[in-house]
Amino acid sequence: MKTYHGSCFCGAVAFQADGDLADGTMRCNCRFCRKMRYWEMRLPDPHGFRLMRGAQDLARTPRMQDEGIDMHHHFCARCGTRLWTDGEMAELGGRFVQVCVSALDDASEAELIAAPVHWADGAHDNWWQSAPETRHL
Repeated sequence: MKTYHGSCFCGAVAFQADGDLADGTMRCNCRFCRKMRYWEMRLPDPHGFRLMRGAQDLARTPRMQDEGIDMHHHFCARCGTRLWTDGEMAELGGRFVQVCVSALDDASEAELIAAPVHWADGAHDNWWQSAPETRHL
């Protein structure tokens, strides 16, 4: 486990997240994730996320509620950088936080290359299965 430091492009928002890229990351082929170039690391404990600065500069998507999924996506209102997703999902054990890998400032190139990726098939509401095609994601 490592404490990663993350921020937006303009530096207005910063956070810390306790996790391990070696435990795996996820990308998804649903419409939202394709548009956002989704790549996130789920934190093993949602309390391992700490906002360090910039609460006043945060924006978020409206809460998405569909088939037991209750979540929203946070981003910097100044520069638009996607930062993290949080919500509730029974399949994930309840409350969860996932940080955007692209927002991690101190993830080494070697960690990013070695990080396993689960390619979720969200386009067919089948997130637990691998997407049939991933080259475009």
